[in-house]
Amino acid sequence: MIEKTVSTICREQWSVSESEKCGNVIEALRKDSNVLVVPVTDESGDPVGLIDKNAALMLASNPLHYAVMQNKTVRALMQDRYMHFEETVPIDLVANQLLNEGYSLSKGGFIVTRDGHYAGVGVNTDTLNYLVEINNLRARELAKLNEEMTDSVKYASRIQGGLLPHKKLLHDKLSTIDVIWEPRDIVGGDIYWRSEENNKDFFTLGLIDCTGHGVPGALMSMLVISNLNRIYSENENINPGAALAKLGNIIRAALNQDKENAESNDGFDAGLCKVDLANNKVIFSGARTNCFVTPKSSTTGVLRVPGERQALGYPGSQPYEPLEEYEISLDDYKLFTMVSDGILDQPGGPNCIAFGPKRLMQVIENNRDFNALVLIHDLHKLATEWRKDEVRRDDLSAMAFGV
Repeated sequence: MIEKTVSTICREQWSVSESEKCGNVIEALRKDSNVLVVPVTDESGDPVGLIDKNAALMLASNPLHYAVMQNKTVRALMQDRYMHFEETVPIDLVANQLLNEGYSLSKGGFIVTRDGHYAGVGVNTDTLNYLVEINNLRARELAKLNEEMTDSVKYASRIQGGLLPHKKLLHDKLSTIDVIWEPRDIVGGDIYWRSEENNKDFFTLGLIDCTGHGVPGALMSMLVISNLNRIYSENENINPGAALAKLGNIIRAALNQDKENAESNDGFDAGLCKVDLANNKVIFSGARTNCFVTPKSSTTGVLRVPGERQALGYPGSQPYEPLEEYEISLDDYKLFTMVSDGILDQPGGPNCIAFGPKRLMQVIENNRDFNALVLIHDLHKLATEWRKDEVRRDDLSAMAFGV
């Protein structure tokens, strides 16, 4: 879109010399209905002032005033100040300067010059009409651009969704499982994951929260999930603590964050649960992600299994060591829940505070006699009610499963 210059709205119009008499100008203004302003020029044709038609005729409407001034020069009718612009100046700039100087765009006008000499007049309403037209055009172009970008992001969402575990694989060998996966901006940095089917009696489930949301977060999530798949394809029996450390080192190196003066500062939080059916246990390891475990006994409260406080993949030169792991017996515990900070850190409620882990544990406790589907449905409902009208700050993700 090319912005128009003043030359496109310049009106060719007669001007008067500064020695012209007021009476002659007023008579000319009464006869010419098309004129709104009259430029005043010197002997060289350079502008020296501007007469506003309405102001001049109002002054002349008083017979006494007209009798006194009709033989005076037009300087008696000239405005105290006026604006003039070269014909090559963009109209947008003219409008801004007029408004900044306190002029109205609904009346009056300005002088247009060519190399400093009088060329014509510009009418303020023409400037206003141009702004309305160009802003409508810009709005249509922005709407088209936004539509194209939204379509691209929606297609990217299909690609990101295709990287998530298929429903059949997700449910295999589990008695119950459900997830929340709601990117804040169509695509996002949160993902849930399950190791590929190995026809063995062990597999791994994960919930990962990458830096950011939207397109940057989605790019990070694709980098993380592709490398996590690679790690498990090379060693399907790897334990969660070692897998997370290895993943952190790979992501750090992939983003050149293992070198000095790294230009990015990105990484991820994660929780991995290895379900070992042969030994009837779950091995959990987390990086800034906890696992909340529901016991089978009705006399025991929900257990919070802590992940390590460090996130992974961020700039640093010291390689990650395998993270701490916890073994949880399936004889004693029946449901395992992990959530991202998009739920825990979201402010809301009457005092606009974070949802927090205590409130999460209460939701899990209230649903201890139900399966993962009921728990996740209740968690999603309560988290949404908690946020109410507050701005949603991050992607939402959670996973609950039972063996």
